[in-house]
Amino acid sequence: MRGGQSGEATIRIPDVSDLAARFAQLAGEYDFRKRAATALVGRWEWYTWPGLDLRPLYFERDLRRAGRRLDARPPVDRDVLRIGFDTEGRAVVIEKYSGFLHGRLYYETFVGHDGDVVEAAHFDTDRPIYLHEYRFVDGLMRSADMVARGGSGRESYAYTDGRISRVGIEHDGRAPCVLTAEHDDRGLVRVIEVMDRRSEVCYERPPTGFDLETACRTIEDAFLTLIPDAVARLVIDGPAACVALSYYRSDALSIEVHGATEDERVALAAIDAQAAWSPADFEASTDVDLDLDDAKSVRLVRQELALLDAGDLDAVAGSEVGRRLLCAVAARLNLRDWSDTLPVADDFVVYPADLELVDLERNLADCLPPDRLARLRERGLL
Repeated sequence: MRGGQSGEATIRIPDVSDLAARFAQLAGEYDFRKRAATALVGRWEWYTWPGLDLRPLYFERDLRRAGRRLDARPPVDRDVLRIGFDTEGRAVVIEKYSGFLHGRLYYETFVGHDGDVVEAAHFDTDRPIYLHEYRFVDGLMRSADMVARGGSGRESYAYTDGRISRVGIEHDGRAPCVLTAEHDDRGLVRVIEVMDRRSEVCYERPPTGFDLETACRTIEDAFLTLIPDAVARLVIDGPAACVALSYYRSDALSIEVHGATEDERVALAAIDAQAAWSPADFEASTDVDLDLDDAKSVRLVRQELALLDAGDLDAVAGSEVGRRLLCAVAARLNLRDWSDTLPVADDFVVYPADLELVDLERNLADCLPPDRLARLRERGLL
């Protein structure tokens, strides 16, 4: 990051149409830009995704962490960045290798530094994706103009005592918004987004004493009340054979409850064994509103789980913490007497399922005892 003096400054920002014209020429400049940028590399380093970025609050606004430098390249099934730095320690080449594509290079960014102007050209193989231009005054970024295949945008930055305090954001076809940042002597306190007279906290530093594990247990206990209430609202034509807690892997705290009868599951199993567990194929469903008295605590849990997902490769991901939380909820619900809630079949089960069923087998093993799993396999449901 660049350092510098605080205070406001007025600079002339060129018309974005000029940047658009330069973007239109990028397709024919790939080889030149690659050679020129690579020639400046003094050292190469491996970094975790999403790497580094000069823009203020770039990571905090989307609950991400800057990439971590690695001593060596990780296995080829993991996304990784290779960053080339010049002799002044500035990133000039950024290469992204895809774990999904077995380690293949598929994105490249070439960064040019010209005094107080920085230009970043991003390519997918040799096809241009975007062109950014950053302008600095006294070492602080004041503007970022951006043109991509899908449109253009601009960000402007203001500082107080040398620390970012305001980001103005404009993008084609979207309402402008403003991010305000609050700091104290310990650093960033919160980031608030204001759009159309509505404000939303994007990030807030957890208060002293906040414990993620304890907060997760509070949410787990709340689900034990909320889920049976939701199940009671399901309209199921016959005794329920199962209740699925469906969730997105990126946010296990936002769930829907789906129920199916034995006939439904048998019909689905005849098509495919896994389909018998797919909540998307069940007819009965309803939402679960995680509305605790302490809404801030729920928001902080979601935030910290997202930051875990954006953190160390070797740390337990937030999606895994959320998955385990729902499995613990389901395991406790499987011990419940459901007779006062709805009619259930003899082998009635409650289980969590991500919408792609990626974690289905792990989830079932974590929320059902081995003998019940064995019976389900004997019936051809697994």
